[in-house]
Amino acid sequence: MVPGTVQQLTILLVLVLPGVFYQAVRERLRGALAAEQEPQNRLVRAIAAGALLDALYAVAAGPWLVRLLAGGGAGPVGGVLRHPRQAGLAALLLVVVVPSAAAWAEAAWRRRRARARYEPTPTAWDALFHDRGSCFVRVRLKSGLWVGGWLGSRSAVSAYPQQGDLYLQAQYRMGSDGRFLGRVPGTAGVYVRAADVEVLEVLLPPSAGAAEGGAG
Repeated sequence: MVPGTVQQLTILLVLVLPGVFYQAVRERLRGALAAEQEPQNRLVRAIAAGALLDALYAVAAGPWLVRLLAGGGAGPVGGVLRHPRQAGLAALLLVVVVPSAAAWAEAAWRRRRARARYEPTPTAWDALFHDRGSCFVRVRLKSGLWVGGWLGSRSAVSAYPQQGDLYLQAQYRMGSDGRFLGRVPGTAGVYVRAADVEVLEVLLPPSAGAAEGGAG
C-alpha cells in the first residue's frame, strides 16, 4: 500500500527500507535462500533488519537525527524542510549505503568462512553449473533420447528458485549410445528442461580436461 500520511511515509523509510536494501544486496551476493521465498518471511526479515539498523543509528547518532528530522520542534519534518540537501544525504547514507555495506561485509565474511567449512548450495543443479566454464553437455532424456551441445558464453542455465532448465548455444547430433557425431548444421541452440532429464553429463574440452587431470 502507498503511504497516505507523512507519518506513514516516515515509518516506511525508517523501519522498512533499510532492511529492504540490506536483504536485496545480500540476496544479490549470496543468492536466493529457501527460507526467504515466502512474501511474509521476506517482509518480517526486512523489518527485523531495518529495526536492528535503526537501533544502531539511534545509539550512534540519535540526537543529531532527531534534530535533523524535527528541526527543533518546528513540525514533524521541520528539519527536512530547512535542510533538504543534508536530509537527502542522510537518507541516502542510512537507507541505502549502510545497509548495502553491511550486506557486502556479511557476504565477504561468509566467503572467508566457506574456505574452511562446507557452504551448502540450494540444489545440485546450481552446484553443477556454478562458475562453470565452457564445456560440452550431453543429456539422456526420460524418453531415452540423447541431446548434446556446447555450453558457451551465449548459453544460459537457470538458478534457484527458478525451475531447472538449460539452453545450449549449439546442438550436436548424438548417437544411440550418447556419442557426439558432429555439430548440427545451422544450429541456433537447443533447450532442455531439467524435469525431462534422466542423466546429465558435463564433458570438458580436451585441453581443459588434460590440464585438470594433470593438476589432480
